[in-house]
Amino acid sequence: MISVPSLALASLSLPLLDDLVLLLLGAMLVALVTRRLRIPYTVGLVVAGAAIGFLRHQGALPSGAGHFELTEELILLILLPPLLFDGAMNTPFSKLKENGTLIATMALLGTLGCILLTTAAIRSLTSWDWDLSLLLGAIVSPTDPVSVLAIFREQGVEKRLSTIVEGESLFNDGLVVVLYLILMRGLEQGWQDITVGEGILTFIHMIGVGALVGLSLGSLVNWLIERIDEHLIEVLFSILLAYGSYMLAERFEASGVIAVVFAGLMVGNVGRKTALSATAILSLGLTWEVIAFIANSIAFIALGFAVDPVLVVDNFLLVLLVWLAATAARALMTYAICGTDQAVRGAFPRSWLHIIHWGGLKGTVPVALALGVAGSTALVEVAPRIQAIVAGVVMLSMLIQGTSLKWLLRKLKIVRPLVARRRWERHQARSIAVETAIEELADAVSSTEIDPQRIQSLRDRLLSIRETIREDLKQVLEDHPEFAAEQVRDVVVRLLHRQRAAVEDAYREGILSDEALQDVQAEIDQLLLEEFPDPVPGGRDDRVSS
Repeated sequence: MISVPSLALASLSLPLLDDLVLLLLGAMLVALVTRRLRIPYTVGLVVAGAAIGFLRHQGALPSGAGHFELTEELILLILLPPLLFDGAMNTPFSKLKENGTLIATMALLGTLGCILLTTAAIRSLTSWDWDLSLLLGAIVSPTDPVSVLAIFREQGVEKRLSTIVEGESLFNDGLVVVLYLILMRGLEQGWQDITVGEGILTFIHMIGVGALVGLSLGSLVNWLIERIDEHLIEVLFSILLAYGSYMLAERFEASGVIAVVFAGLMVGNVGRKTALSATAILSLGLTWEVIAFIANSIAFIALGFAVDPVLVVDNFLLVLLVWLAATAARALMTYAICGTDQAVRGAFPRSWLHIIHWGGLKGTVPVALALGVAGSTALVEVAPRIQAIVAGVVMLSMLIQGTSLKWLLRKLKIVRPLVARRRWERHQARSIAVETAIEELADAVSSTEIDPQRIQSLRDRLLSIRETIREDLKQVLEDHPEFAAEQVRDVVVRLLHRQRAAVEDAYREGILSDEALQDVQAEIDQLLLEEFPDPVPGGRDDRVSS
C-alpha cells in the first residue's frame, strides 16, 4: 500500500508558505489593533516590522534556505506594480487637470530639488561618494500618501487637497524609481561609459516609452472589456494589465513603473466611464483594495526580515540627521513651489502649505527600493547600512509625522473637531442602549417574579429617557440636516446589500435563472454607485411606467 504523508509532515516541507501565512496573520492583527487605537495602519506596520526584525536577527524566528527571503524581483515586480496601479486607478483626470501645473512642478522640480539637497547633506555627513549619496538621497525622497489620505478621509478634508498630495506622490514615485534604476546601473557597471547626455536621453527614453506602453495597453484593455460583459474577467484583465504593462516596458528598457501609472490612469478614468459595468467597478475597487492592502503589509513587515533593528539603533544619529535633512529639503521645495502658486493664483488657503509639507510621509516605495539594494553586487558591503538608514527614516516619518498630522489639521483649522458628529453618534449609541434595555425588561418580567409596580416604574423611566434622546436627535438633525441624508443613505445601502444576498440565495436554490440573477445584480450594483440610491432596483422604471 502506498503511504500518504500527513498534512503535518507536508507543512514542514513548506516553510515559505508558513512564513507567508504568519506574515499575513500579523498584518491582519496590526490592522485590527490600529483600527481600535485609531492610529494610521502603516505606523502599526512599521512597529510590527521592527519587532519581527529584532526577533529574527536574535534567532527567535527561523530564517535561511526555504524561508521567506527578499529578492529584487519580489520587490520591484511583485510589490510595486499593484501599489502604483491602485493609486493611479483612483486618481481622477479632472482633479489632476485642475491642479496639473502644481502637481507636475512638485513631482518633477520639487522631487529633484529634495533629492539634491538631501544628497548634499548625506555627502557632508558620511563622506560617501556622490553617486552613493545620490542613491540614498533618491531612495528617501518619494512620498507615500496611504496613511495621509486615510486621515484626510476620516477628517473630511477637502478633495482638492487630497488630490494634490496623492497626485504628487503618484508621479514622484515613478520619477524616483527611474532615477534609482539609472543609479544602480551606473554603480554596478561603472560611470566611465555613461555621459551626462546619455544619462538624460536614457531618462527621457525610460519615461517616454514607459508612458506610451501604459497608455497603449490601457487603451487596449479598455477596448476589450467594453466587449466583455463579465465582471470577473474584467477584474482579471486589470491585474494582467498592472503586471503586463510593467513587464512589457522593461522589455523595451523603459520604466515599468511609469507604464503601470499610465495604465492605471487609463482604466480608472476612461475605462470606468466607457467600458466597465457597475458590477465591475465595485468588484474592481474591492479587489484592488485587498491587493494593495496585502502589498503594503508585505512591504512594511518584510523590512523586518532584511534589516537588523540593532543596526538602526547603531546608526540612529545618522538616521535622525538624514530624516531632518529630507524634511527640511521638502519644506524648502514645498514653500517655494506651492507658496508661489498660492501667492499667484490664490487657489487654496495658505494653511494648506503646511499640510502638503508635513504630509510628505516616507513609506512603501523607499522601503521597496532600500530592500532592492541588497541585490547589487557593487553594494554588498554598504547595503545593510543603507537599508538600516532608510528603515529608520521611514520609522521616524511614520511615528512623528504620521501621528501628528491629525493634530496639525485641527490646529490649522483645516478641519475642526467633529463635535456635532460625535454628539449625533453618542445619542445614537444611547438610543440603541435604551431600546435594548426596554426589550430586556420585557423578557425579565416573563421569567422572574418581580413587583409589577417596580417594573412599571422602571419602564416609565426608560421610556422617558428614550423620549429625551429622541428629542435630542431631532435637534441635532435640525442643526445638521446632512446627517439625516447620511442616515437614510446608510439604511438604503444596507437594504440593497441584503437584497443582493437574497437574490443570490434564490439563484442557488434554483428559483432564478442565471440571466435574471445577472440583470438584477447589475441593477443593484448601479444603485450602490449612486449618491442617493433608490431602495429597490427598477424603482424608477416602475414610476415611469405608472
